[in-house]
Amino acid sequence: PQHTHEVLDGKDKWSYGKLYVERSTPNDAFPITRQLRRADRCEIAALTREPALQVIADGITHSAVCFTIKRTDTEEPIGVYGVRESGHPNSGVVWLVGTEDITTFSNTFLRGSREWVDKLHIDHGLLYNVIDARNEVHIHWLRWMGFDMLRRIPEYGIERREFILFSRYAGV
Repeated sequence: PQHTHEVLDGKDKWSYGKLYVERSTPNDAFPITRQLRRADRCEIAALTREPALQVIADGITHSAVCFTIKRTDTEEPIGVYGVRESGHPNSGVVWLVGTEDITTFSNTFLRGSREWVDKLHIDHGLLYNVIDARNEVHIHWLRWMGFDMLRRIPEYGIERREFILFSRYAGV
């Protein structure tokens, strides 16, 4: 995809027209949580009793790499994604949450997605996680990105909901 990369005040910024990507900071958690997609909010609630803000802030803080997607016009964060170390060699737990603007800017988001998943693979040959089976938009995106849906887990998380284990190897 056509994009520009620049370094401003020591920070990397990758611009994709209507959206840009930069390394996440803990300050990105609040605006994302405030406008969090309903499906993402429900998935977090199904997994843990922790508030969504805490889950997202911890994700940003404890990820090996973490990036925030922002609108170019308002500089408002609309998504955050990263990889947490899994404890297994060469593998990481990939995650993403977003606001409704992810779907508003879906063409721009989709055009840059493959490049960014490839970047997440640089230090992690295997990316994996679980996803709420109700989160159809993300499941469709994961399949489009080359992730495999490995198996259904009928009762997972504190709400004992159906989740799906997914993974992707580098180079797919």
